[in-house]
Amino acid sequence: MRSSGPDYSVFLRGMLRIIERHGAADTAKYFDASLATTDYYVRECGTWAGKGAERLGLAGQVRREDFMALANNKAPGTDQRITVRLKEDRRTGYDFCFAVPKSVSLYLAETGDKAVEQMILEAFNETMTDVEARMETRVRIGGPDRDRTTGNMVYASFIHTTGRPIEGICDPHWHIHAFTFNATFDPQEKRWKAGQFGNIKADAPFYEAAFNNYLAGKLVAAGYGVRRTDKHFELASVSRELIEKFSERTRLVEQFIRENHTALYAKARALVKKNRDGVC
Repeated sequence: MRSSGPDYSVFLRGMLRIIERHGAADTAKYFDASLATTDYYVRECGTWAGKGAERLGLAGQVRREDFMALANNKAPGTDQRITVRLKEDRRTGYDFCFAVPKSVSLYLAETGDKAVEQMILEAFNETMTDVEARMETRVRIGGPDRDRTTGNMVYASFIHTTGRPIEGICDPHWHIHAFTFNATFDPQEKRWKAGQFGNIKADAPFYEAAFNNYLAGKLVAAGYGVRRTDKHFELASVSRELIEKFSERTRLVEQFIRENHTALYAKARALVKKNRDGVC
């Protein structure tokens, strides 16, 4: 039964879209799962991106040894530590996830339209460019702690085309994960430092909306009909009934949020306070 309390579902989903990864072992599990043999995980090998990745000489396909070197705070191909500070069980990085509207996933499952797939990748890249421009680091030299924009990130993107299976069945769900490592190059201090992700995490709903806006604009410009929804948009050619039929995981998530919104909202508020206070 629906709770009589306020509907925090949109807010909570936005706040929980960026997941922290602690420790190299946790990150290794993430990478190995992303390259598993089930249809949920495998689309293609990950791809390196970001100005920080370029600085480290990383491009093209992601290799496990390079990914795990970064997880262990080492420059790939060397034993050189990237950041000076190295805490036990450090945050290795953050998992950003951008998902297309359900109608787009259904359309691609039926047609395999490469032009639309390319639009999704372009919208993702443009959104991550916006995110990267906001990348910061903590400054501890010359006075009180403050944040400084660095504008560079190191991340690996992974494409998934289905959701996690429910009773052995996967719904179409086109989405891209961007695992962003906890390292950024400070051009003023001329060294690698841990990233300050507080403001980016707090703005997660904004970047989700930006991704959908980029994608919708490209679809409309290419002649695909769209209809506006309460959250974002859907393709006009895909019916509401079909979307509902293939949205089992969404229904389960929304049911969980309705039943647990008080505890979830408390955690979300604590996360907002943590970010506002500059603890990352």
